[in-house]
Parts: sequence; structure tokens; C-alpha cells
Amino acid sequence: MSHSIAIILRQLRIGAGMLFILCSLDVAAAQASLPTLAADVVIHRDEWGVPHIRGKSDAAVVFGSAWSQCEDHFWQLEDTYIKALGRSAEVSGEQGLQSDLNVALFEITTRAERDFPDQPDETRTLANAFAAGYNFYLERNPDITPRLLTRMEPWHVLAYERYMMLGRLLGAAHAPSPQATVLEEEQRASLGSNQWAIGPERTRNGTAMLFINPHQPWYGPGMFTEMHVKSDSGWDFSGAMFPGSPFPTAGFNNRLGWAYTVNEADIADVYRLTFDHPDDPDQYRYGDGWRRADSWQAQIKVAGEAQPRQYQLRRSHYGPVIKQEDEHHFLAARVPRLHNGSRMQQSLAQSRAQNFEQWYAAASTLQLQTFNTMYADADGNIFYLYNGTIAKRKVGVDWTQPVDGSDPEMEWGDFHPIEELPQVLNPQSGFMQNCNSSPFTTTDDDNPSMKDFPAYMVEDATDDKRRAKLSRWLLRQARDVTFEDWQAMAYDTTLYWPMTELPRYQQRLRHLALSDPELADRVQPYLSHLLDWDYRSTIDSTATTLAVAWYETLYGRGYPVETLKAEFTTDIPARFEALIEAADMLEERYGSWQVPYGQVYRIQRHAPYSDVADVPFDDRQPSLPNSGVRGPLGVAFTVYHTPPTDDPNRQHQYAVTGSSYQAVYEFHPDGVRAASYLHYGQSHDPDSPHFFDQAKLLSEKRFKPAWFAWTTSTSYSGPGYLWSYQMSNLPYVLTTADRVEIHELPGRYGDAIDDRNWAKLDAVFTEDAVFDLTGVGSRICEGLEDIKSFMETEAAHPRTHMMTNIYADSDEDGVTMQFRIVALIGKGQTATASYYDKIVKTDDGWRTQHRYVSTRRRDKREAEVDRKGIAR
Repeated sequence: MSHSIAIILRQLRIGAGMLFILCSLDVAAAQASLPTLAADVVIHRDEWGVPHIRGKSDAAVVFGSAWSQCEDHFWQLEDTYIKALGRSAEVSGEQGLQSDLNVALFEITTRAERDFPDQPDETRTLANAFAAGYNFYLERNPDITPRLLTRMEPWHVLAYERYMMLGRLLGAAHAPSPQATVLEEEQRASLGSNQWAIGPERTRNGTAMLFINPHQPWYGPGMFTEMHVKSDSGWDFSGAMFPGSPFPTAGFNNRLGWAYTVNEADIADVYRLTFDHPDDPDQYRYGDGWRRADSWQAQIKVAGEAQPRQYQLRRSHYGPVIKQEDEHHFLAARVPRLHNGSRMQQSLAQSRAQNFEQWYAAASTLQLQTFNTMYADADGNIFYLYNGTIAKRKVGVDWTQPVDGSDPEMEWGDFHPIEELPQVLNPQSGFMQNCNSSPFTTTDDDNPSMKDFPAYMVEDATDDKRRAKLSRWLLRQARDVTFEDWQAMAYDTTLYWPMTELPRYQQRLRHLALSDPELADRVQPYLSHLLDWDYRSTIDSTATTLAVAWYETLYGRGYPVETLKAEFTTDIPARFEALIEAADMLEERYGSWQVPYGQVYRIQRHAPYSDVADVPFDDRQPSLPNSGVRGPLGVAFTVYHTPPTDDPNRQHQYAVTGSSYQAVYEFHPDGVRAASYLHYGQSHDPDSPHFFDQAKLLSEKRFKPAWFAWTTSTSYSGPGYLWSYQMSNLPYVLTTADRVEIHELPGRYGDAIDDRNWAKLDAVFTEDAVFDLTGVGSRICEGLEDIKSFMETEAAHPRTHMMTNIYADSDEDGVTMQFRIVALIGKGQTATASYYDKIVKTDDGWRTQHRYVSTRRRDKREAEVDRKGIAR
């Protein structure tokens, strides 16, 4: 009877050098990251590099989402999470200090880690999957060197979600903020969005259509990326999100879609506290008595400094103390639902909804604290909501200013339910819009009435921006609209300010000719040039360049950019002088006051940068023209550019904010038609073909298809699909930690055989392992339990073994290991065999999934074997 040779890999003693490696390994980093999910995910990339992720479960999809985002935006994703964890200064020095202080003040990290176990099961499952996908990417790509975040924990996702809302909540509270640079201030002022919807009565096919157009920065945490997710559980959604989000948060499914724009709902407040207790400096006045603030010390590491900085922080019952006004007076901020509720759960429910009732029920939880929301669906509904987590509070108080924190009447009541918020459903006009404007001018009729809502609720009640006026003007004319028409409208460059104001200046010039003929003669050629224009921006238009320059002279570049500067309010001749000044500026800077708009306003991308002020735009580098214009002039195609500089190599003005993601949707009863555009391109990698490919779409005012209909789990309908990959088939790049653990795997197997402790084989084989012994004249064992049974009852085991030639390798088929053994059978007899293993990384570490063994040489003399199977 032939007996198999099972190797006993007594771990050979290794030198001091290897011992040092073993001691220095980060054990946590070497652990597996739910790799079983990788087998359940397929990622398709379309011709524009957009990932379409198909998974067996929602968790598998989110796992793939993290992987694909790491492929596209690793630097930005990590940078955002560094900020969310309050460690920005650790990387970027003083520049990141204020962000870290805010994270410490609002206890983003401490609360996220503490609160995570109490989150809904689904939230925890998806956060685990996202963290695992990030870690899996790093494990498979050891050439990627994180600046700080070498491993993501699931609670980091909760910290990210809260951090991304914090800035908006503080802005809504009118909290004081540090002085910003001119460019940063302009970028803050430009943050906004456009959103439109039209009903079936205005479209050729009798369908509802939606236009989504957020005006986010093109750099930093608020930049957009695009993704399509689909799981076998029925989740199927496509749209946009910030890098670091587990899935898209605005977009469409096969039945409905929605968009967000920034609103000014009064969702947060600032309280003035008086700390003047005679004995306890942490007590502040409240009612007829006192309340005590919690106090703690925060440490913030700053790059280049040996010791962390120490900060003494305090928290009132309203919220953290954010500023000291004088010796006894401090300001505290109160924000809603930062540490409770689940925005992830609301977004998931909205993305899974199949009709208005389901979507509205999800939105009614108001876990998302702010934003105008616009909706359309395949049933022909269009809907607008002035969304906000708005507390009921005392009327007659100016809540935009700090209120008296000692007065109990300033406390918040319950939150207004969704039914009490301004909203419009299916207006008679058949259209709606919001461009960071008042909810009371959403459409031509059926608008909510301002008198029906408390004065504190809507801070932007009278804010009817020119973008909103232009949008209503365009939508009012929209009849028999096709999907192609809808795309063209989204890129419309009609400018509302010159369209409405230039005819008035023509009248004023006639009056000026009577009072100041010399000034009238000087301004005549410039105004005539503007009047001989259709008020549309094009890359070839010289009138657009002049109009923008004049506007910025009259109104400025930062807020309030729709209000004339004080010196021009009543001085009409000064406004004409400003036109001459604008023309002279163009002449001096570009050699002519008739310079094409696209020659000045350009698109150029650099990476990696998070702060737009750091981006090294350079006229000597390639760039593309664009016709997008600043929003305050009143335009649909909104793009904001860097200000002029004195740098001779930076005379162009480069796009940095505005139409960061544009999408148009048409909802048919049998499916959705969609087209989109993402600023620059899908990838953050300058070497990727998708780093700058979509910039040409913007330059030419075109959309790309946003494919949605799946045919099978591995093929995608529609042209242009270039490649796809099963994540479990991606080549595995073995790290030092991997190789050390793999090197130990045969030793663990040998110990189990030597000790006759078959339970130890649990640390060697997977549950479904196959052990093929036909190469040594025996059988095939199938499954871990069968292997154990064979070893205990059938195999004859040599006395000892020596292991040699251990070698591991990886390719697209996975990881393999091979080694040889020399077995001492007894009475000087030996045998040698070769082992060939396919190994996998499980949650518990590396394990053998398939093993084949073959005899190389065996002494012909028979060894005596005792009844325990041990050779003598």
C-alpha cells in the first residue's frame, strides 16, 4: 500500500535580520480586508472611465466603490479623510490648523468612534465594506504610499459624513470664520447650483425631465466624481458624490431622480454666553442661575513641530464655544443632528425609491439638514422642497445674529416636520427651478406664500438671483422639449444682466450726451460694441469679455456681487467711466479691448491639490477655452475663474468652480435616458486618459451618455465599453508582511502533523480546501474536515521533515506557493516531494485553498511504521 508523504515543516530557525522584520511589522495593516467581497464585485469602466459597479450585495458594491475611488482619486480621498479625522495640520502644517480645531471642537472623531456601534446595522455594514475596500486597495497596491491614512477604520466613514456637513452647518449659523484669501473668499461666494424640472406638458414625449448642476469647487473635498452602483438586491443608482462618500448622493435610478442646491434655511444658531461666575470660570449665566460648561484639552499635531499644540476647549449645553469676544463673553454654536440620525440611511432609501410616495417618505426623515431639493419621475411628477432640519423657535428674534444664551426663551423646540416646509408639487406652469434662490419664486404660479411660514425659517426669502430670473425666462419659453433640447438649454449662455441692463444704458447714454458730451463720445464705441451683441457668451465673443470686465468693475467679484458698489449707486456717469476703465484694462493686459472670451477664460488641470489657491496655473501649459460665465451676471452655464494676476505667465483666468457636474435626465415609463458631464475628467491621475478628457466636452458644450441599462452582470448595454474587471481576479502584489505569513504557512501545517493536533489544520486550510494526493498514489480530500479525517485515520506520517525552496508568486489568477520537503522516514530512509498550493487571504489570514503534492524521490526500503502512524 502506498502512503502519502505529508510534510512536517518544522519552522527553520531564521537569522536576526528576519526576526527584526517580524517584530517591526504592523500586524493590523497586514490583516485581510473582507477579501471575500472582492469575489462578489465586477467593475465596468465606460469610454470616459466612469465606474459602473455590479455586486452581489450592497456591501459588495460599496466595497467596489471604495476601490474604484482609490483608483480615481486616492490622493483627494485620503486628504478628505485626513481632514475629517482632525489631522490636517499633521500633514499640511499651519494651513490645516483651523480645520482640525473645528473637528476637535465638535468632537467629530471622538463621537464618531463612540457612536459607531450604535448606528443602524446597514450603516455599519456599508461602512465596514467601504473601509475594507480602501484597505484592500492599499494591500493590492503597495506602490501607493499614503501620507497618513495607512488603514481605514469603519468609524472613519461616520466621521467623514459628519465632517462634510460641519462646514455647511457652521455657515448656516453665521459663525465667525478666520480671514480668507481673496481667491478663497471668491470661491466661497461662488458655491451654489442650478436645478430645473419640467413636466410632461412641456416635453415632446410627454415625460418629466430634470437638470442637475451643482457649482462646487473643482479642487478639494467638495469636488465631484461620478459613479453607477447596482446590486443583486435591487439597488440601482447613478449620479455624483464627493470622493470619500460610499455611493452617489444625488442622481437617478430607472424611475426617478433628484438634485440639490444650497439654501439659506435657518438650521443653526450662535448664542452669546456670559462666563462671569465669581468662583467657577466654567459656569455661564442661564435663567436665574448658572450652567456649567464641559471642559477638555485637545492636542493637535502640526507638521514640523516636535510637540503637539495644546488647546483648552469648552462645550455649553447649546454646543461648543467657538469664539471669545471679551473677558466674559463667548460665542457658542448650535447645529442640528450632527451626532444623531443617519444621512446615509436617508440617501439609501431615496436612491431605492420607485415612486414619489416612497421617495417623499425617505426625505421626510430630514436627516439631511439642508439644501433645496428638486425631483422628477417616470410618472410625470415634478417636485421642489425647501429642505431643512429647522427648529421651532421664538418669533420676532433676529436669529441671524448671536442671541442671548442666558435666556431660556431662546431654546429650540421640536423640528418642523417636512409638511411645514415650503414645497411645490406639479405646478400649473409645468416648470420649476431653484438657483440658490427664494423658494417663493420657484415657478410662475403655485409658489409657496411667504406669509405661511415663520420669518426665521427662510433666510433667503427675498433672494431672487439673476440665475433664477434667467432660468424662469428660459423655462417659460420651453415647449415641445426634446432630450436634445434639454441638453442645449443646460449649456445656455444667455446673460441676464446685459440682456436687461444694456437697453437701459442705451437710454442713459442719450441723456449723457446732453450733460457730458465728451464722456459720451469716449464711451460710445464700447457701449455700441455691447449693444451690437446677442447677449450670449461664446469662446469667440469679444463683447462677453468686455461685459464681464465692466460688470466686475461695477459690482466686484465677491459678495454682494449682485449689488452695485456704493460709489456707483447714484452716479450714472461713474458707471460709464467704469466701462472705459474696463476696456483700458483689457487693452493693457491683452493688447486689445476686443479680446475673444475663450482666449482669456480657460480650462487647465493640475494634481494633486486640495486648496485652489495652491494650484500652479500656467499660461505656458496646455489649456482649453470655455464660454461659461460667472453666475451673478445671470447665466445657466455657470463657471467661475481665477482673478487676474500680475504674473506674466498667468494672464489667463482659469476655471476653478461652477458647473462641476452637469446631468440631464428624461424619465420614461419604461426607463430613463441620461447624459452627464464631469469637470475635467473621471481620474485624478495625470497619466490617465481620463484626467482631462471631459474638459473638451465643457469647452464644446456637449454631454456624454450616462449609460444605465444593464443586460447581464458582466456586460453593459450601449456602445463604448472598453474594459471591465472582476476584483477578485486583480493581480495581488505581495507585501513583506504577506510573504512572511505565507512563509509560516507550511510550518503551521507541519506543527499540526507533528503534534497530531488536527485542530491546528484550521490555521492552514480554508473550509472548502482541496488536497490532491493522487501524485503520491492516494486520493483527493475535499474540504477541511475530510483533510483532518484523512490525516488522522488513513495517512502514515514520517518522523520528521525538512522544508526548503519556499516560493510565493501572484498574477491575475491569484497567489500560489510551492515548496519542497525532505522527509526522514526511519532507519536512514528519506523521501522528497514537491507541493503546489493555491492560497487565499481570508479574514483570519492566509490559507491554502488547493494543494497538489507529487513524489520526487523515495527510498525503496520499507520503513517500519508503528500503529500510531509514526515511522521508526
